Amino acid sequence: MEYYFDYDKSGFATRIITMKKTILLPLILGMLVGCTMTFEISPRKVSFKKSSTKEASSSKEAKDSKIINQSKTISFNVKDSKKGELHYIETNDEVSLKAINSKGEVVFDGPINSDEQLSKVPTVMLNWLNEVKAKMSK
Repeated sequence: MEYYFDYDKSGFATRIITMKKTILLPLILGMLVGCTMTFEISPRKVSFKKSSTKEASSSKEAKDSKIINQSKTISFNVKDSKKGELHYIETNDEVSLKAINSKGEVVFDGPINSDEQLSKVPTVMLNWLNEVKAKMSK
């Protein structure tokens, strides 16, 4: 008993090649685009810490006093393959920023609480920061 398969007449080989192209081409293109363009906004982290202590006075007539300390922290990181990275931290109205350009160079790292400090941030990075903050506030 002999079996003879003529792949050219049945079109089996052509269907396999077409199927490989159909599956692999979008996969390869997706990987190429994904590797060259990344845009991430990490979720904004907001944390509130409360601590309280009671202080008793020596006098019997004085009531217990309560001291409450609160701290608020907001931080986010934004990465874009074309623009670079922004690392923003705000703790108790003290704001700091680390800006890294697309080449990986740190172009600014420090506090941005006053107008003088803000003027030291590169304009492109400052505009990008304001853009991101506007999107997050929506």
